[in-house]
Amino acid sequence: MKSKDFEDKNIDMDRYLNDPEYRREIARKRRESAMGSRDDAKHTGKKSSKRKRTMYSSRDSHTGIGWRHIFAGFGGVVIAGFIVGLFAFFYLAQGLPSIEELENPQTDIASFVVSRDGQVLDKYFTENRTYIRYQDISQNVIDALIATEDHRFYSHWGVDMYRTLAIPYHLLRGNPQGGSTISQQLARNLYRSIGREVSVTRKLREIITAIQIEQNYTKQEIIEMYLNTVEFSNSAFGIETAAHTHFNKPASDLTVPEAATLIGSLQAVSALNPRTRPERSTQRRNVVMSQMRRHGFITPDEFAQYRATPLELDYNPPFRAGRESRYFGQYVRQQIQGWANENGYDLYRDGLVIHTTIDSRMQRYAEEALKAQLERHQRSFEQEWTSPDSDQYMDRLWAQYPGFLNSFLEETERFEKYRREGHGSRAEILDLLKMDEAFVDSVKRARARLEAGFVAIDPSNGNILAWVGGSDYSSIQRDNVHQLRRQTGSTFKPFVFAVAIDNGYRPYHRFSKYPVNFFDVSGDRWSPRDPVIPSGPEMISLREALGRSLNNVTVRLLPELAGAPGTNRLEDLRPAGQKIADFARRMGMNRTPLATNPAIALGTAHSSLLELTSAYTTFANMGVHIEPYAVTRIEDAEGNVLQEFRSERQMEVISPETAYIMVDMMRGVIRGGQGWFGTGNRMNWMFNISQDIAGKTGTTQNSADNWFVAMMPHLVAGAWVGGEDRRIIFPQGTQVGQGARTALPIVGQFIQSCANDPNVPWSRDAFEQPQGFVMEQPPEERDTEPTRPSRISW
Repeated sequence: MKSKDFEDKNIDMDRYLNDPEYRREIARKRRESAMGSRDDAKHTGKKSSKRKRTMYSSRDSHTGIGWRHIFAGFGGVVIAGFIVGLFAFFYLAQGLPSIEELENPQTDIASFVVSRDGQVLDKYFTENRTYIRYQDISQNVIDALIATEDHRFYSHWGVDMYRTLAIPYHLLRGNPQGGSTISQQLARNLYRSIGREVSVTRKLREIITAIQIEQNYTKQEIIEMYLNTVEFSNSAFGIETAAHTHFNKPASDLTVPEAATLIGSLQAVSALNPRTRPERSTQRRNVVMSQMRRHGFITPDEFAQYRATPLELDYNPPFRAGRESRYFGQYVRQQIQGWANENGYDLYRDGLVIHTTIDSRMQRYAEEALKAQLERHQRSFEQEWTSPDSDQYMDRLWAQYPGFLNSFLEETERFEKYRREGHGSRAEILDLLKMDEAFVDSVKRARARLEAGFVAIDPSNGNILAWVGGSDYSSIQRDNVHQLRRQTGSTFKPFVFAVAIDNGYRPYHRFSKYPVNFFDVSGDRWSPRDPVIPSGPEMISLREALGRSLNNVTVRLLPELAGAPGTNRLEDLRPAGQKIADFARRMGMNRTPLATNPAIALGTAHSSLLELTSAYTTFANMGVHIEPYAVTRIEDAEGNVLQEFRSERQMEVISPETAYIMVDMMRGVIRGGQGWFGTGNRMNWMFNISQDIAGKTGTTQNSADNWFVAMMPHLVAGAWVGGEDRRIIFPQGTQVGQGARTALPIVGQFIQSCANDPNVPWSRDAFEQPQGFVMEQPPEERDTEPTRPSRISW
């Protein structure tokens, strides 16, 4: 093939610019054509030319400086130049990406935590980036990029010679311009070894890499990689994240002004930040649209229309440190970090998609309920601790517990700073700090705050449906669902009563409502008692005792469970404590060590909210405990399933009959009974909830921790409210520090919101008693006409 013949062929330029394989094929044909031309030359004038050079060489041998010396000198220069060039090449090559890096560029992509209905709950990243394909990017973005950054992009081969040769001219004018093409900018974004310093070496490396990129990728692929790697304002990496951050929409929906705003900010992401510098951002946006008009991407009329459009952001921070789902996101990270390490994945760079059991609608209502109720409780809490007409924040608290303020001040950074600087003794530093009234007030308000946690679990499969670990992740990272462990109070009593039911007692069995005394070997008395003894008959049924959360009846169960009825020896009660602890562990309270002393019956055991709520799911699931879990599967950035999960453990720990009897008894907590009200009756009159619900309130002895757990066949929800610092407690003798008044309203508002939303997968089904089971009637009612069905009504 002749060279001329090849050059005359019609080359498909569009394909040539976008298809590297096609470009390589053209290059091969050109080489073959050139080789064919050299073969033809062997039969023409080359031979005579060789003879002529020989003649000149022979004749010049008679001169002083012959051609041989000239050739020798020239060869030395060539060799020296070759050696210098070789060293220069190796020096430049040190900063160039390898062949493997060119073919497989590594871009940090954020990993997402996703709800079961497809909503993003949290993300892990070093660079907040979501990678999308070329076809998912608005053409407006591509047009704005080409018009502004590289309008000859489709015609050059990685380097725009016009702009490159003009660099010295702009330098002499005092207006330096880099002249980098999109391909060169991509080289810097993808391969950090190139560097960003202003130097000839860096520029040469950038140019070489840009040419290699053009040889390995199509123009569309280069645009796609560029828009996915570049950093926009507000720490948004990639066009998709930038679109969601600034306009709360996908990149495919960006309009011309929106696209121009984002592309315009690339010139200086801080100085042209549309959120913090709207005026400068608008000016730059108009410049970009002017370039789009100049290069024919928009018409003059469209430019005039878009230019008059105000800058309208729908700002959505890429990383909400304060959002409540951050707690759940961190829990998920802890659950899967080991798997990621074992399998070689980086949660912060590899773009994994972690699918969870959370329902985003329930999650939203849980967050709203916790925030609204906690704000209301904080106001009541502060009022209870503040004297009438006092101008001091919670003066009664500091007066009653004078050591609190000093200990809080000692834990501040300022105290530690003063101590290091040698400002005196502890007392002198405290006096110095107290001179700053504003500082002292800020410490009081920060430390005397209430916190809360909420979790909801599907008892039939262990799916965690909602999780709120606290009110503000940005200020408190401790998760009140699974990290906080506090005394459970009366929410532990159902396990005591369940042991009694398992040992043959029935809800109608009656015990005295008066306290009883027990003595240890040294003669010391243990005599727990109710603050107020209820009026009415002395003997109270187990059903009423649980519904009203009576301590005296609960304690009177201990000798019966220990197999020592009538004893007043404290050591005789230890078998009962052991039975109760073992039972609670089987039910799901197996993460925190449980003491086996008799006081466990009154809720001295510590537990997390997750453990406690999980244990209650065993009652709701007919005695079968399923370990709660949050992650269902993990996918890579391409949608390939890497790992699937399900609950690791499930087992029947009590009979369906025992579970149902306990559920029926805890209905009384919500509904009350004949002539008495249950501690959780607010669920009915405060939130107007009429479906079948059982539950239990809990308040610790010093009013530091308030609990409530509600059960339905399809969902078990638990809440905890207490001081962020365990030293902060509710005032004694007031009603504000009760689980029924603080924790219960969070659960109540959540259930009310979910039940009233038709989009939430909510069930109103009642608990079903086990097949063939008939609730046993009290002895006094067996020989009389029953006044209600044998199945307990709710």
